[in-house]
Amino acid sequence: MSDALPQDARCQAGIEDLQIRLAFLEHTIEQLDSVVREVADENLRLKRELKELSERVATGGEGLLPDANVDLDHEKPPHY
Repeated sequence: MSDALPQDARCQAGIEDLQIRLAFLEHTIEQLDSVVREVADENLRLKRELKELSERVATGGEGLLPDANVDLDHEKPPHY
């Protein structure tokens, strides 16, 4: 009967170890889910932007380049 206690203690330690690992894995899954959602949202935004730019190029590129009437040689860059 003395062998039963150490085995029970080992089983309990094993269960506690598995519970700790499970909690860690659940936390990791939540973090990864958050990152995947952010990447998916960014991907969707970039697809929309690409579609818009593609449509603008297909219609002659209006608004993609600076106005031809503006003299850029005499204009200061924005960081000055």
